[in-house]
Amino acid sequence: MFRVAGMIVIVGFIVFSFNSCKKITTDQLVNGLWKLDEVYIDTTTSNYLNHLQNYSNGNNCCLYKIDFERDDRVVAYYLTYDTFTNVTAGIWNIPEYNKIYIKLDNFMDGTFDILKPTTKKWDLTSGANHIKFLDGTNSPFDTTYTKLVMEKI
Repeated sequence: MFRVAGMIVIVGFIVFSFNSCKKITTDQLVNGLWKLDEVYIDTTTSNYLNHLQNYSNGNNCCLYKIDFERDDRVVAYYLTYDTFTNVTAGIWNIPEYNKIYIKLDNFMDGTFDILKPTTKKWDLTSGANHIKFLDGTNSPFDTTYTKLVMEKI
């Protein structure tokens, strides 16, 4: 009898802990804007963001901001010289602890593993991210490894 009650308490604690971790990750994403610093697709060594208009590493003219909202919506803003160049909306959710699903813009559509080197800088990696801009042009790379580096601003 006491063994069963003890097991129920332990299982309840594990389930509660898991849900708490998902809630903490969600709160960390929602509370503030994020700046996307780097995007690496497949085995390329160059930052994909360098393909955006006026963007180049080390140039402070441009920002790619991401705003995760509580209703599973996400909005991205690409600014050049304080002017909105592109605004796009998508969806996101936390399917499990340390994983995030993002469908946004033409280079994010997959479930990413979350690595938190610091509380303000996160690395997101996916082995199966769908790259919309490659549709039909390079089929083997339509779904590929992608790494996103973002920091809270």
